[in-house]
Amino acid sequence: MRVNRFILVCLGVAAVGGCENDKVSTTTPPALAAVRYINAVTDTGSVDIAMIDQVEWSANAKPLAFRAASAYQPTEAKSRHIRVFPTSLNIGVTSQFMLDTMVSLTAGTRVTLLLTGSARSKTLRFVTIDDDVTPPAAAQIGVRLVNASAAPVNVYLTTDTADALPGTAAFANISSLATSSYVSRAVGKVAVQATNVGSAVPTAKALGPNAPPSAPGDVFPAAGVNSQYTRFSVYYFPRGVAGSPQNAVTTPSLIWFVDRNPCDPGITC
Repeated sequence: MRVNRFILVCLGVAAVGGCENDKVSTTTPPALAAVRYINAVTDTGSVDIAMIDQVEWSANAKPLAFRAASAYQPTEAKSRHIRVFPTSLNIGVTSQFMLDTMVSLTAGTRVTLLLTGSARSKTLRFVTIDDDVTPPAAAQIGVRLVNASAAPVNVYLTTDTADALPGTAAFANISSLATSSYVSRAVGKVAVQATNVGSAVPTAKALGPNAPPSAPGDVFPAAGVNSQYTRFSVYYFPRGVAGSPQNAVTTPSLIWFVDRNPCDPGITC
């Protein structure tokens, strides 16, 4: 009876790797980058973005609306094959990809792939933006400007959106698809206001997001303008194209995105 029990046990173990070998195999991750997508295409609806060269360690976004961002995703760092599709439940629509391209990723970096261009004129492309994970100083946050529009802009930092513009722009004459350097600012309430170059009339305003209160049991603080060590990119988006799915977006906008959480690697909270 004891022999029979041993045979049955061994047969069960054999199904998952053998009776005499109980080692658990592990896979070593490849060299990785952190990748997120942001959609700045003004003349189409939501898109699906997929790395199609492999399943593992690939960054995808389905669906991604205009002015929206995906989360950062660990992604194998090498030359990657990416396609962009219109979001749809109709296979006849989704099979017609809008962009087929290669993007090179460097290990150890954190990047945003900004989808820009025109769907109508078939000029979509990705702009690679390096997102700095270096922590600001204690009691400081980092803020920068990314211009996702076709014309240069000035952007000012104020305490509130109702404040008068200061004499000097924090981010002056930032050209189309360009990225400013980060500036440091003390934690606390802060707003951004954008103008066309040569104008003192704001075209867009946005208050920086506060970190939500910590819940019981939370170990790490959340990102926010009131949370030290956070880094932000504020993206300036143009209005939607008339007669397109983005026709309802009638004015430019400024949107805050978190590049670095307060407790990213290298910081003791």
